[in-house]
Amino acid sequence: MAVFLAVANRKGGVGKSTIAVMLAHALSVYGGKRVLVLDLDSQCNASLILMGGQGWNEARKAGKTISDYFYDLFDGIPANARDYVARNVGDVTAGNGKPAPIALVPGSLLLEDIQGELYLKQASQSHIPDVVANRVRGRIELLIRRFEGDFDVVILDCPPGLSFAALAALKTADKVIVPFRPDYVSQLAVDRIALLIEDKRTIDDLAEIPIEDRRYTCLANYVRDDNKHYMLIEEISLVHPLMETFLPQREGIANAFDFINERRSIETKYSDAIGDVKELHIETEKLLEEIVKSAQKDKVAAH
Repeated sequence: MAVFLAVANRKGGVGKSTIAVMLAHALSVYGGKRVLVLDLDSQCNASLILMGGQGWNEARKAGKTISDYFYDLFDGIPANARDYVARNVGDVTAGNGKPAPIALVPGSLLLEDIQGELYLKQASQSHIPDVVANRVRGRIELLIRRFEGDFDVVILDCPPGLSFAALAALKTADKVIVPFRPDYVSQLAVDRIALLIEDKRTIDDLAEIPIEDRRYTCLANYVRDDNKHYMLIEEISLVHPLMETFLPQREGIANAFDFINERRSIETKYSDAIGDVKELHIETEKLLEEIVKSAQKDKVAAH
């Protein structure tokens, strides 16, 4: 069964899509895992990084994007979810020289519009807004879960807003990775997404949940080597769980997300940032192990 990792933050510009793709590269190449990326952000950045503009445009024309998937299968039509999955995407090779085992359900510029249509469709059956919204979100959650038998890890690249797909992803996720820039605006954004994930109203309510028991962890991104950044990161760590890995402002990371239609090693792709990728991978593998152990314990307890 797949582990679901969401990459989310209420704030844009914090590197959600680049981190989602970096995780996909690392977990597939170094971890040997079958990875699926669901691009739930209508900006489609993860899709453009993994398949380039031409590949994404072909998927769009063929009706094989995330919005097509949700719309076509929303009413329980027995179509095959695998038909919407692009296989062996990206320009990175595994250790054996073959394409890294990364799959993608491409993003769509129309995702927000499609979700609105699905809401209106359900509204004809109920006049209670909360009932309709919960029904739409619940069905999208079920559609997200349909991939869990085919992959080891499903990475959910979330939009900054609170769409039905984003809410479904946060509910589905075994763990939410919250990237942030070390600035005061991001600090407030982390507070907001944390309350949403843990279903709490205030930071005081959130504090009732031990940090080690929370469903999210924060990842500092675009970190400069200066005291101001380190102080802001430390402030966030006093309230929220924080990954030990910090991702710096590095040329190798910035350049890695230009799609090149030619496969290369992960070391070549990330150049001077490969150490950061390895560090992120090691820490993420530990998170995955904890999630699997916890699920096994729950399964034993249930029997």
